[in-house]
Amino acid sequence: MPCRIIGCGNTDRGDDAAGLLVAQRLRDFGVDACDHIGDGLSLIERWRGQDEVILIDAVITGGTAGAITVWDAGQAAILHDFPQSSTHGFGVCEAVKLSRVLDCMPERMLIYGIEGQCFEAGCNPLPEVLTACEQLARHLAARNGVV
Repeated sequence: MPCRIIGCGNTDRGDDAAGLLVAQRLRDFGVDACDHIGDGLSLIERWRGQDEVILIDAVITGGTAGAITVWDAGQAAILHDFPQSSTHGFGVCEAVKLSRVLDCMPERMLIYGIEGQCFEAGCNPLPEVLTACEQLARHLAARNGVV
């Protein structure tokens, strides 16, 4: 089964669009990537039954806008290594925790976080975030043998 790539976010909340922008750019390159706009509970259904998942989302860790961080969801100690802030009430961190409890985690899951700073309704993503989205999309496309 091929790797499922999921971009999370909200296109109307500035930097929160990061995951969706990466997914769209991947589709532009011919790589299958899906959008997820919603909560973590419905996100679990997106990865249920998958062997390998790459998830992309905006994060708030206090880092520099546009910084890209990657977590191995199977290895990271969620309480210490995952970003705890989410713009989605029940977000990625909570979905991973619940998936572990329910034993429905994919065998391999990488979570790419793009540091955001502007999440106001109606604002545009920061230029640093847009640059990071393009870099990450190219990296993931190359991983899939496309770029």
